[in-house]
Amino acid sequence: MELTTFNIGAYILIPILAAVLGGWVGAYFGNKYQKAQENKKMEAVRNIAIKALDIIKHYNNQSYIKAENQFNTDLTIAQKRTIIVLLHKLGVPIIVPANETFDIHRIHFDEKVVDEKEIDGIILQISQKHCDNLFFIDAETYFNSNRQYAAVRAVGKKYVREVLAKSQYNSETKQVSYPKTWVSDFGLGEYLSLRILHEQACSDVLYDQTGKAVPERIDQMLHEIDMGLWDNCLFGNYEMYKSAKVQIDMSNAIQSMAIGQQQAAKQIESN
Repeated sequence: MELTTFNIGAYILIPILAAVLGGWVGAYFGNKYQKAQENKKMEAVRNIAIKALDIIKHYNNQSYIKAENQFNTDLTIAQKRTIIVLLHKLGVPIIVPANETFDIHRIHFDEKVVDEKEIDGIILQISQKHCDNLFFIDAETYFNSNRQYAAVRAVGKKYVREVLAKSQYNSETKQVSYPKTWVSDFGLGEYLSLRILHEQACSDVLYDQTGKAVPERIDQMLHEIDMGLWDNCLFGNYEMYKSAKVQIDMSNAIQSMAIGQQQAAKQIESN
């Protein structure tokens, strides 16, 4: 049979088109399969996070510390390593004690009370895939890089709970009476980091008319420490703080003397 130009073109183009179409179909279904596998993997990771939160939610209205043992027992090291940074970023109060280093084998929680509604909100965020970018972040790097902040803030919160919450305010003398042995409850380094906070938090705002600390105001201060609002006190240089305070007090004293002299001069003139 005589070959025509059309037949020759068909012989050349059909294999090419078949190869292109086959490659496109293969790539399409290959990408689809890969995406399905990734989605399956992420769904499994989300379920791990939800499992961890369900463990915590079981201790509703109790301290997070109560959930520590079950959290560390029911979750494997690999599971905790995958989700621990996400949990911390979403509000679960994971801490590294000042006298320890971060250990994935033994995760520690703060004394904050578990709120079931708050946990349900975190679960909803995870279920809606809003937090997928927070999985698989290296836990050691994350917690060790924030170690100083976490440790000092933990000391500040300990001071609020163990000292301010147990102190008494005298409205007549305008003085706060602290537990007698509170200083001995802190290490030297801890005490040094508390000196500015100790002076700045000496306020009647935290106490009611009977002189007792108001629980809601104590909780608010703990929340503010978590947010970093007291970092200037916790990380500030005490010597510079005292120097600035002396200058301010001296300036106020000079100003008061000047005002007194002006008032005395006016009184003399009026007489």
